[in-house]
Amino acid sequence: MTATTSPDLAVALTTKDNMRTIERALRSVREIADHVLVVDSGSTDGTIEACAAAGAEVIHQDWLGHARQKQLAIDHCRDRTWVLLLDSDESLEPALQQSIRETVERNDPAYDGWAINRKVWFLGGWLNYTYQPEWRMRLVRGGKGKMAGVDDPNLGYPAIVHERLEVPGRTGRLRGVCRHDAWADIPDLVQRQLRYARIAAASAKRGGTMAHLLVNPPAAMLKQYIVKRGFLDGRRGLIAAGLAYNFTMLKHALIADRRAAGGAHKE
Repeated sequence: MTATTSPDLAVALTTKDNMRTIERALRSVREIADHVLVVDSGSTDGTIEACAAAGAEVIHQDWLGHARQKQLAIDHCRDRTWVLLLDSDESLEPALQQSIRETVERNDPAYDGWAINRKVWFLGGWLNYTYQPEWRMRLVRGGKGKMAGVDDPNLGYPAIVHERLEVPGRTGRLRGVCRHDAWADIPDLVQRQLRYARIAAASAKRGGTMAHLLVNPPAAMLKQYIVKRGFLDGRRGLIAAGLAYNFTMLKHALIADRRAAGGAHKE
């Protein structure tokens, strides 16, 4: 990438077959970073070629799991003053681009990390209320960021899916929005839910009781639709809240199935 105003910022991304979103992600950081590192785990859809064409450094690493793969990407950028960790389905909106640029240039020694608010783009529009706000630590000093639980040999859900980046010092929040193109469409969303529900059920120590099956799914939907005011997102909000119900039901149904088969932890 060609440096413009933030020569001490590296962007670290992990990918595999992400042509749907990777070009938007790369465009969104082009003007604020002089180096982009892509850790790819075996793309065959043109992702590697697209990243290289955009000027990114691409290295291969067989899949280590969400947290460990991202830790490797961060560690490769440890010599940079600042490192921005992004998923390949995330991109920076203009206000966030500017906020990151100003923060890197200011380089306030009192801060080791900055969180960004991630907002889902779903069915052609924003979810302005559902799942909002979703603050994620993403901008960290080189050599400071560590994925939570990455050294745990038994690393499991939720860290394996909803991994968390930690820093030792003071942190703040940046203005602007990170666009999250999480799902191509509803079938894609449902398939991902099933995959994550299986991961959750495989390592869960509790759940799957009649009480969980009766209470937790509607509670998940009501949280997003009423508490988070997802109803203000209209049709998108109602669908997203309903799919929160779906994921929670899938997870507890799979835990119950595991318990019935004799493999679950007893409460």
